[in-house]
Amino acid sequence: MSSDLRWGFLSAGWIASEVAQDFQHAGLTIQAVGARDLGKANAFADRFGIPNRHQGYEALVADPEVDIIYISTIHPFHKRDALLALNAGKHLLVEKPFTINAKEAQEIYTLAKEKNLFVMEAMWTRFLPTMNAVFEVINSGSLGEIELLTADHSQALTHVPRLVERALGGGALLDLGIYPISLAHRIFGKPAAITAKARFNNDGADATTSMIFEYAGGKQATMTVSFLGAGPVTASIVGSLARVDLDRSFYGQTSFRVIDIEGEVLREYQEAIKGQGRQYQGIHVEECIRQGVTESPIMSLAETVEIMKVMDAVRAQIGLTYPTE
Repeated sequence: MSSDLRWGFLSAGWIASEVAQDFQHAGLTIQAVGARDLGKANAFADRFGIPNRHQGYEALVADPEVDIIYISTIHPFHKRDALLALNAGKHLLVEKPFTINAKEAQEIYTLAKEKNLFVMEAMWTRFLPTMNAVFEVINSGSLGEIELLTADHSQALTHVPRLVERALGGGALLDLGIYPISLAHRIFGKPAAITAKARFNNDGADATTSMIFEYAGGKQATMTVSFLGAGPVTASIVGSLARVDLDRSFYGQTSFRVIDIEGEVLREYQEAIKGQGRQYQGIHVEECIRQGVTESPIMSLAETVEIMKVMDAVRAQIGLTYPTE
């Protein structure tokens, strides 16, 4: 597909490269990139054939040829960069986790409403063909009453500074936990009660966090996230009649099976796509903007704020704070 909406990439790091590759699969137009180091912006632009290159984020958001800004700086800077872009009149896609805390998320939400601009958290997993298929199963009623979500997101990432350094917003909860927590919120909504325990590294970032979320009627989500080692990174959505088993990595474009209470496989799903699938969120953002809406019906900004409140509640239980707060 070709696009008449033009993207500007704020930052030119690793995740921006991953997203740019996927955007190219979908024919989305990346018009500009901005980085603190012009050399990095030029290298990124050369790699992806981007015409406009800017030193500094102020120059990027001021570019009249840019309609949508994709923010991929680390999350302690998301509020700063989002407010900068909103004040320049740009629509936004902001990497997950959306911010450090709900207060910052609410500030972005408030300004977005004042400016009548579209903003969405880059929870790309919600727009994948896998997740579309999973929620078709859920909405069909074939699982019966959904009673339990179990999920693991454990990876060996102690070598990644932004994950292990508290000054960079590090910790397993915010970076890895956002995936199972967002999935739980989509299935069950806001938890009625939260229990959480954590293990910390020497810098005070949570290395492992385990959570039990309770919902009306005793339904539960049990989740463990860690950067200390490679876990299965799988999830199960368990209903009274059947369950969905999502394979590794459960949040990506992966396979799954629907299995009834007798152990019979009712359905197997496996579908290949181009790239990792981050292009689907970009397509969705453009569709929303063309329709004139300021919040996604699938990943609303209001829900993002609520999810940040849930993560704040987990942090309060485990005693995790950040220097920028």
